[in-house]
Amino acid sequence: MTKRYNIIAKISELRSEPSGNPCSMYQLGTEFDLSKPEERVKICRWAYNSLLPFIAVLEFGGALPWEPDPERAFVACPDPHNVVVFELIRKEEV
Repeated sequence: MTKRYNIIAKISELRSEPSGNPCSMYQLGTEFDLSKPEERVKICRWAYNSLLPFIAVLEFGGALPWEPDPERAFVACPDPHNVVVFELIRKEEV
């Protein structure tokens, strides 16, 4: 059977245009345990859809070749005006 891992999504950066405000949905450092449905729904659908391919790679033991740490990935939401950067962290096996 394939190994499967828990993934934590942590808000690592909030960016905005010089005249704007960062996304008000999140605070820097907030973590979401993506193994729990009640945590997944706290992430904006646009952002979650962007994270999903990277979550799948980490969840099933894969690594992203451009990331220096195979246990982590950094992914930005698609909002070009108020960017939220998520750090995906692979945790213990399910």
